[in-house]
Amino acid sequence: AAETTDRLVQGARAYYLDDQTQEQIALTLGVSRSLVSRLLRMARERGIVRVEVVDPALASMELVTVVRRCFPHLRQVVIAPTMSGSPDAVRAMVGRYGAQFLHSALEPNQHLAIGCGRTLRALVDAMSPRQTHTRVVQAMGNIGHEAQSVDYNEIAWQAAEALGGRAYYLSAPAVLGRTSADAASFIAGNPSLKVTLDLARNAQMFVVGIGSIESEQLYVRSGLIAQEELDTLHGAVGDICGRFFDIEGHELPAPFSNRMVGITLDDLKNAPLSIGVAAGSEKVSAILGALRGRFINVLV
Repeated sequence: AAETTDRLVQGARAYYLDDQTQEQIALTLGVSRSLVSRLLRMARERGIVRVEVVDPALASMELVTVVRRCFPHLRQVVIAPTMSGSPDAVRAMVGRYGAQFLHSALEPNQHLAIGCGRTLRALVDAMSPRQTHTRVVQAMGNIGHEAQSVDYNEIAWQAAEALGGRAYYLSAPAVLGRTSADAASFIAGNPSLKVTLDLARNAQMFVVGIGSIESEQLYVRSGLIAQEELDTLHGAVGDICGRFFDIEGHELPAPFSNRMVGITLDDLKNAPLSIGVAAGSEKVSAILGALRGRFINVLV
């Protein structure tokens, strides 16, 4: 019996831990392949090998319950089950689940203000054609696709195409230059920008990315703000559409705040539905800050 048990353990280790084939194990043990198959079956029957099947959807449901208990202001929590640790795969799955929620929540002829980022890019890519006649409005000006390989105008256009509606663009930089007038004066002097921004601020639904402070170097890379301006944001953990906040959910004043062309965090807090979409472990602190600040009432 002891010899048999040793063989069961030896065969099971080789098969399940070392990824050897049954044929390789048979050669090592000097037995037939059919005997190896019987040994592996016996190892399971005797409890030497225990098989556990983990359903990621079940784990997601349990996490939804925890998050909603911690943040009761949330109207909905959607957690995408993922089996891959690849950032692109995670973003694609979160984007897919975000698109499903967006389709379920949208009503005909609404205004949708849409933010930016790679996860939102994945969400828009996952949208299926619907005829909801949605007006899709850019929530902020452009950063420049060179910084993140994402064209914000294209995101708005593609979403509008999928929803059978019209896209409204904020054709301006997300942050005006340091020598420029403040954003309020700039917008007042450009009527088309004012119309678009008013549409965005009064949208029935917002869908925005949640940026981590580590990823926000893209504003510096794009040349919109200087590194010394970003360095003044002590305690910042993330941003939504260029509006930075700390882990307690307090908005942080920035030297470039009055040069921002886009929605504000108060616009999000006052919205009927503000959907935050985020993927990746580096976003944990930013998500926590956004939830504590109540900038979003739906988390994907």
